[in-house]
Amino acid sequence: MIGRLFSLVIDCPVPSELASFYESLLSLPRVEDSSDYVVLANTTGTETVTFQRVGGFRPPSGPIPIVRPRCMLM
Repeated sequence: MIGRLFSLVIDCPVPSELASFYESLLSLPRVEDSSDYVVLANTTGTETVTFQRVGGFRPPSGPIPIVRPRCMLM
């Protein structure tokens, strides 16, 4: 059996701003929205994209960032 992607979690400094972009790009509605995270999901709720606030967030500075992962697949 081939696995399916259920959830993608993206670290960012301002979840609502990044979520707005992906909300339009992917045509996924917001199902949860707080100051610390925003969740976008399809109509069945089986696939989600979550944007979570991370304090002290630093974007990658090169092709191979030597920092903790910014994205988690679940």
